[in-house]
Amino acid sequence: MLAALGLGLIALLYGFTDLATQKPDRNQVHVQGIGDAIEIFGGVRQDGDRIGSPDAPVKIEIFDDLQCGNCRDQFLSTIPTLVTNYVRSGDVRLDYRHYSYSPRTEELGFYGAEAAADQGYAWPYIYLFFRNQDEAKRVGIDEDFLTALAGAIPELDVPAWRDYLDDNGEAGGPISDRLAAYDKLGLDLRIRARPAAIVDGPRGTRTLQDSPSLADIESAIEAVD
Repeated sequence: MLAALGLGLIALLYGFTDLATQKPDRNQVHVQGIGDAIEIFGGVRQDGDRIGSPDAPVKIEIFDDLQCGNCRDQFLSTIPTLVTNYVRSGDVRLDYRHYSYSPRTEELGFYGAEAAADQGYAWPYIYLFFRNQDEAKRVGIDEDFLTALAGAIPELDVPAWRDYLDDNGEAGGPISDRLAAYDKLGLDLRIRARPAAIVDGPRGTRTLQDSPSLADIESAIEAVD
């Protein structure tokens, strides 16, 4: 099924900067950041697209696009610190909302992340995807690349990850429907075509558009907590 997805959806893989539709190099995929992913996310509660306690007083919805080449630095400069300093302590939870900045919303990166989410490993998968965007440019985003990311997460069951894609990754299936729902949510909230964060807590809500910095998000957390 992954092979079929690779063939059927490959024309739809456009990131914000046209990240990796071509396959200039078929060499082995080299995944970087495995140790960092374990250190950042290991031992933190995850459920589906959420990381952190469901009872955390502050909830942050992260709107982002895995295949957006211009979004990598913003993600890597904010999410690891938020998880380490706020999520791990139970003060904040993060919910990932895949919001494509491409004219087409079907992206294989999201399919791989959703299959990882089924086992509680969405955030390490997303992190590794962003860390390895340069590798994605080199080898192309295809079955081999997605599987290499899945295999780099020590406790993720790769055969079960594949089975989830088999059962849920067809056109019009649950993953496609979830992607469409996130896209609608972003449009309804008027999220612009750059990373955004909606920070909600006991003292209100802050909507941060246009690639908010770590300082922007931390200030919003303090304002609503």
